[in-house]
Amino acid sequence: MRCKLDSPRYIVLLADSAVEFIPREIWGHPSVASYCRKRGKIPARTLLDSSYHHAAMRGLPGRERRGRPDILHFTILEVLGSPLNKAEKLGIYVHTQPGYLIWVNPKVRLPRNYDRFKSLFEKLMVEKVIKSDAGEILLRVMGSDLESWVERVGAGSVILLSETGVKVEMGMLEEVSKSPKPTIFVVGCFPHGDFSPEIRSIADQVVRLSEHTMDAWVAASRILCLLELAEAKNKHE
Repeated sequence: MRCKLDSPRYIVLLADSAVEFIPREIWGHPSVASYCRKRGKIPARTLLDSSYHHAAMRGLPGRERRGRPDILHFTILEVLGSPLNKAEKLGIYVHTQPGYLIWVNPKVRLPRNYDRFKSLFEKLMVEKVIKSDAGEILLRVMGSDLESWVERVGAGSVILLSETGVKVEMGMLEEVSKSPKPTIFVVGCFPHGDFSPEIRSIADQVVRLSEHTMDAWVAASRILCLLELAEAKNKHE
């Protein structure tokens, strides 16, 4: 059974999220063994978390971008709680560094508690789907082909938020809000570094929201707020 790809006005892609299982090369590290023993889990089904596995991660390639599920946790709660989402105008997807693409039901109520959130995503990454007691799909791993996904959702354009982009203008967002096709906004959910080439390849535009570097949840909240203002201006014209 495939989850339905709806056509909301806007789509938020939380990209390169630092969410992955503990890699095999550090399974035997004392900090990993101790952490997994306390949680009653095996490393192969436990999320990498730099708060607990910092010492073990020292030798991992690209370690500065990895092991931060908390960034996704903060950001996805911000997006789900936004007025645009409550108005049923958002599609929400998560892209993880291992390459998984996850559909998020806009009506899902994710755990506010970080440990419970990690446990939920550990279950999702093993079982590939999370359903409600009534059988409704809440989260689903969809695959990894981003270019095909952009086509399937019928996106008019893909706008990547990055401090290296051009300054966003309200006029551009006002035009976006009038588009008959959904626009994808890409927010990076990793601690340091740049977007992966895979994510860069799907972007039509790269824009920045501020002269300052912002946390992912701040960037997500800010772009959604600006889109609300753009919609409000269009209504009064």
